[in-house]
Amino acid sequence: MSEESFLSDDFVRQLIGVGDVDLMVGVLSLNDAKTVVKVSHAVEEGVLRNYRRERVVLVNVDGGSRDGTQRALLEASSLSRSRELGIDSLRTLRWITTTSGNERTTGHMLRTMLAAADLLNARACAIVSASSANASPVWVDSLLKPVYRDSYDFVAPLYTRHKFDGLLTRNLLYPISRALYGKPVRELRARELAFSNRFASYCISEPWPQDAVQGGADMWIAIQAMTHSFRCCQTYLGEKERGGTGASVVASIRQTVGSLFRCMEATDSYWQGAADANALDTLGPDHELSNDAGRIDRSRFLDMFKEGINELSGMLAGILQPETLAELVRLTEAENSEARISNRLWARIVYEFAAAYHHSVMDREHLVQALIPIYRGRVYSFLAQHRLSGPDAVEADLDDLCREFESQKDFLIDHWKSKVEAAS
Repeated sequence: MSEESFLSDDFVRQLIGVGDVDLMVGVLSLNDAKTVVKVSHAVEEGVLRNYRRERVVLVNVDGGSRDGTQRALLEASSLSRSRELGIDSLRTLRWITTTSGNERTTGHMLRTMLAAADLLNARACAIVSASSANASPVWVDSLLKPVYRDSYDFVAPLYTRHKFDGLLTRNLLYPISRALYGKPVRELRARELAFSNRFASYCISEPWPQDAVQGGADMWIAIQAMTHSFRCCQTYLGEKERGGTGASVVASIRQTVGSLFRCMEATDSYWQGAADANALDTLGPDHELSNDAGRIDRSRFLDMFKEGINELSGMLAGILQPETLAELVRLTEAENSEARISNRLWARIVYEFAAAYHHSVMDREHLVQALIPIYRGRVYSFLAQHRLSGPDAVEADLDDLCREFESQKDFLIDHWKSKVEAAS
């Protein structure tokens, strides 16, 4: 699909007016009026301090904010920013903006950024979320430098996280992607990333599966980089803002897991072969965990796990192997101290769900939702096990979980192929 077919005429005119650039820094926004000024100033300072001689353009793609986000950004941007910072810059920074109109999905916004980088022939592009209140000027250089100076094609971020934050990423996305694709990208879904012009051109030329990218375009982009001949790395940015653990579980599962399974379908010829194991450079610490976890009501997760398994037992019988379901039912009847979904069982459950999704054993949306109570049980297990654990113990357990996913990969492949072989 050509860029012009989904970019607005006004945005294309702005891009043409800029001409070719060395670097592009993009800011994605949606109702981020409270944080966009801080982020835009961090982006401007990061460029001015590190890339004073390069031709740089700053691009804001907004998802249709109704709180004045774009207005706040443009009013805060300053053509005299270099003088304010006491930096002798040879070039003037320029912001160009566009609104994604009726297409407010992250997928459309990211594709717009990729298309802009492609049209501008930008050698390197970094993207920062306007909601990342802790974004700093260092982020810009940390993202751009691996592409611009060291010829990487795709850069994923690394953050310091509180030990009970990002549990869906650490319990599902990272272990399964490491097992299937052989590259330990810890933040498969990331607000911040960077890429080369070569990678942008590739992504724009490829068809974007709508059902895969509606809730996981960032994940789809990362998997494209991992499964093709692109140089990938991850770079440490700093602390990740504190996220919620319970309120957004349903939305996160719905938006993420189905997209992950669809991406697995699109790349199954790759991961069923021999993965290019550990072909990923890491710039800075490869992981950072904080022990300041706060107070979390573990019993709530356990109660919702037990209720969900009892209510959905009939549906789960069509998804899980009998012995797997029997083990889950046993856990609902166990004492609280024994109701733990082990790493081995969790990896098996995820793989059985993935295979059932692939074979469309039922409505796929309903299938994904059936994972929610089991995931809550997994969260309870993680919280209970690591209530008093330090960062090293949490990391060691994560590595064990990843090895479980790796060791059961053949199990997934067998179940993934089973119905196809039976029909042939």
